[in-house]
Amino acid sequence: MATAQSLILSEQFNFSIWIEANIADNANISIHCRNSLDILSKLQKQFANDDLRMTLAFGKVYWDSLGHTAEGAELKDFPSYGNGLAPATQCDLLIHIQSLSFDANFTCAQDVLSEFANDIIIKSEEHGFRKGESRGIEGFVDGTENPHQIDDIRRIAIIADDKPDASGSYIVLQKYVHNLNKWESFNINMQEEAVGRSKAENIEFTKDIRHIRSHLTRTNLKEDGVGLKIVRRSLPFGKVSAEHGLMFVAYCATLHNIEAQLQSMFGDTDGKTDLLLERLSTAVSGAYYFAPSIERLMDL
Repeated sequence: MATAQSLILSEQFNFSIWIEANIADNANISIHCRNSLDILSKLQKQFANDDLRMTLAFGKVYWDSLGHTAEGAELKDFPSYGNGLAPATQCDLLIHIQSLSFDANFTCAQDVLSEFANDIIIKSEEHGFRKGESRGIEGFVDGTENPHQIDDIRRIAIIADDKPDASGSYIVLQKYVHNLNKWESFNINMQEEAVGRSKAENIEFTKDIRHIRSHLTRTNLKEDGVGLKIVRRSLPFGKVSAEHGLMFVAYCATLHNIEAQLQSMFGDTDGKTDLLLERLSTAVSGAYYFAPSIERLMDL
């Protein structure tokens, strides 16, 4: 039975690093991936109390070049949603690291990037942190809809054992920059209207009073009575005096669930956009990746 990459199933993290890169021609990525797993294993022993985890995942162009046509079949380049409201910044490689310790993350990122060396061209690097009560920097609890039981996380985030890409997972990574001055110009009722939940108590508003463009309405979707669930691994990022916001990261056994939420948020389904995009956030990046199983990663 195939084994999912370690990060996907773990909710125990306070810090994350996301590194996106393009892969140089003739790079021996297979060797780098195997060595990176060895680096992770070594550092997990060094930082034994920090639950250090990592995902290595690939964009469509590079993944297709490997010839694994039956695996990651849903993978696509990130398109531009909402007539440009959600821009595409697709790369070849995603390195996602998380743990309970900034030190563990930073050390892992240093060693893994040293391993890949000049075979990749870094396009972006962001560091995320958890705030109290898992709230975003705008003040609302983030990720309330996330599954917490391990069986539910596995079912939603990881491709089933009877598939050719068993234990793989699809990933979306988007960077949202928040305008907090603009957000604070709205009163508490308008902020709660945009989110679809109360701010202090984190109570979900009922459908009969929820705004049709609230974030909850735009993302809490069902098809044939079945919820289109995803597993979020998002965190706030940034600096107080500079750019800050949310790194939206989600894992799923099917890309369809992720894309349906984005199409709804950015108005591609019915022309109605998420109120958070109007009152708080601007999407500035977007990419899709496929995280193969450990076994496939060891044998690209």
